[in-house]
Amino acid sequence: MFRICAKSLLVLAVTLGSATAQDAKPPTVDALMSRLGYSEEDRAALKSGKIVTTNVRRTRDDQLIAAAAVYLPVPPKQILPRAREGKAFEDDPGILAFGALSPGVDPAEWQRVGFDPSERDEAEKLHGFRSGSDFNLSAREIEALTAKLDGVSGGDEDLPQKVSAAYREVLMARHQAYLQDGLSGISSYRHDDKVLEPAKELEAVAGQAEDFLRTYFPQFAEVFYGFPKVSHPGVSQDFFWLKRKVEGRPGLVLLHQMVAGNEDYVMVTRREYFVGHTYESLQVVAVALPVADGSAVFYVNSAFTDQITGFFSGVAQSVGQDRMRGDLTKFFEAVQQGTE
Repeated sequence: MFRICAKSLLVLAVTLGSATAQDAKPPTVDALMSRLGYSEEDRAALKSGKIVTTNVRRTRDDQLIAAAAVYLPVPPKQILPRAREGKAFEDDPGILAFGALSPGVDPAEWQRVGFDPSERDEAEKLHGFRSGSDFNLSAREIEALTAKLDGVSGGDEDLPQKVSAAYREVLMARHQAYLQDGLSGISSYRHDDKVLEPAKELEAVAGQAEDFLRTYFPQFAEVFYGFPKVSHPGVSQDFFWLKRKVEGRPGLVLLHQMVAGNEDYVMVTRREYFVGHTYESLQVVAVALPVADGSAVFYVNSAFTDQITGFFSGVAQSVGQDRMRGDLTKFFEAVQQGTE
């Protein structure tokens, strides 16, 4: 349902006291498994090479959150450059295309962002969009898109290109606002009479991770919670656009990735600060730790969607959690194949 490379291992409520950047050490594999609620059977399964998943406690009714763990036959120092280059996107079967973005707005980097001629149906849907939940846009963005596409016929042969050009302007503005103001720069979405606030969703899941990050990875935490005002040479920051297949539709995503590590660990966060449709936001937190024959990788995926709230929310959440865990398993199966 939400193939969003899993979200926040940092979602753990850890109360081990304060630690400085000098004395902080990565957690052990057993400590992480305990904090995520894995059983002894899960630990044995992980050591035998199986992918083990589990649900993680939600903090909001509109949240789906699950964890996955897997052993990979490569050490953290080999995972580190792949993480920084976004190689995991190549392993995700749900990602149709992706590209790097500068920490600024370079229009040349955005030319591939949009809909292909084969995705004309999606372009037509956006061309006619005025309200509803088919797309995540603010009221102002809907008005701007409508004005930009005024005079463009639904039967225009070049409709995908023209709609994509108008949509790119919206996404570039979103990117620029996030670079300048961080979470506070993320505009809300308007779904008919409902206002959805992805910034508050991402704040909530970041809060779940804070004790864990500040205890084990304090330097990383300073950058993560201080963005965009705080940076450090030991923590790389990269931006990407993704085109992901979600519920059978192509969806455009803007993603901010932070990576730090050495031969003892790799720490990664991926924040989707704009999502085209179906869900509103996503945060991934992943940690790789060394083991005798490679690395133990822990991956927590948290997504928010208003589609699991309401009268049947309990059923919807259960189904959503199951699908998320299934998607995480498929993702890690692809990752395992790529490291064989």
